[in-house]
Amino acid sequence: MSPDDLLFGDEQAETSSEQPPEQPSVGAAPWPILVVDDDEQVHAMTRVLLNDFEFEGRRFAIVSAFSAAEARAILAERTDLPVVLLDVVMETHDAGLRLVHHIRRDLGNRHIRIILRTGQPGQAPEREVIVAYDINDYKSKAELTAQKLFTSLIGAVRGWRDLVTIETLNHSLERRVAERTAELERQTALADEQRRFIENLVEMMPSPVWYRDAAGRSTLCNRAFRELFPDADDGIEWTIDRQARTGTGTEAFSFETSVVGPDGAPRELLVVKRPLTGADGTAAGLIGIATDITERRRMEHELHRLATTDPLSGAHNRRHILDLLDRLLAGQGGAEPRPIVEPACLVMLDIDHFKRINDGLGHAAGDAAIRNVVEEIRRHLRATDQIGRIGGEEFAILLADTGRNDGAAIAERLRSGLAALAIPLPDGRRFQLTGSFGLTEVRPLADTVESVLGRADQALYRAKALGRNRVELN
Repeated sequence: MSPDDLLFGDEQAETSSEQPPEQPSVGAAPWPILVVDDDEQVHAMTRVLLNDFEFEGRRFAIVSAFSAAEARAILAERTDLPVVLLDVVMETHDAGLRLVHHIRRDLGNRHIRIILRTGQPGQAPEREVIVAYDINDYKSKAELTAQKLFTSLIGAVRGWRDLVTIETLNHSLERRVAERTAELERQTALADEQRRFIENLVEMMPSPVWYRDAAGRSTLCNRAFRELFPDADDGIEWTIDRQARTGTGTEAFSFETSVVGPDGAPRELLVVKRPLTGADGTAAGLIGIATDITERRRMEHELHRLATTDPLSGAHNRRHILDLLDRLLAGQGGAEPRPIVEPACLVMLDIDHFKRINDGLGHAAGDAAIRNVVEEIRRHLRATDQIGRIGGEEFAILLADTGRNDGAAIAERLRSGLAALAIPLPDGRRFQLTGSFGLTEVRPLADTVESVLGRADQALYRAKALGRNRVELN
């Protein structure tokens, strides 16, 4: 099963119960994706990644622009571009950001989904750019994997498609009614026909859709919405409450939110809403569409876990534990930056004579030793402490808010716990092991990762040189 199958497994299963699965259309025009970047390799790599992508029976094709000026010329001629992957720094340091204003303000293009893709996040900080510029997503080139690119593109194309569909239907209805004002009977029949068409179209859509008029009356919600919110009125009240807090003007806007599904399980939704106006410009109502992104969020969390966890021991991997140390040294104690002035300690642990375990008892015993050591260490650690596998039989332990003396006491408890540990083998035998510990105090805002690791390693080497199975401080 491919990653794409996993990503869309639930959605495809639901669709298959109602109608035959969609087959790729032979010769169907590809989705044109505008790539604006002055690096030819970015264009080449994006073209390779998109070569295997497909959505609604259509592949993806790149429209390349190597400068903001070239992109302006393309956008002036083409209105069928659903997504632009936009670099920030090109002919000028803010060429990409200026192009965003040109698209939204000068061209008045509110449909195209803009994904800012930069290789220099410091040049355009994510929080400032998201607030100041009308973009739909922000990605660092370093973090934009093939899977993340696929996820971002599918969400963006789907949003563009739905907005264009809704606006096209709205304009079509207004135009036909205006042309047949004098023909009252035909106008009435046509309006009724259009109403039935829209109601049936909305009813068939797999995403929850709802509409509320200017008087606050709930006049329409489709099957998908009623399934997600069995008490439809409560569901509509929820969406309008959010709109009242965040919606402004007549432009479409979107947000992500969590709700509880009919089965009691939480659902993650991407909600896109657009106020509708009458002929005189006054508000006529609000239409909204929600896309279930629960599976996408689950996959993102799982990818993060796989990227930060050592598969054998279950501890943090080397990259993540060193990143946590770096953040601690930079004065960041959690997801939100905050100054850290409390003392902390780094303990380096090396399992004594680990090669003898592998050579004498087999690699399965060595693997069991790794797992049992991590379990034993975690049994003595606090919720704020962290353990990561540096490599082989070596581990790093971060003790938050811990001074040198307290850290030494904790390390001694860890040493005693390992020495008392009896690890079982499949044949019923048990074996024991010991560990050597090197501890150093961490000085936030003063140390570097290299200096802390160097001091801890020196203490560890001294513990091993003095006979192993001991704790040494540096």
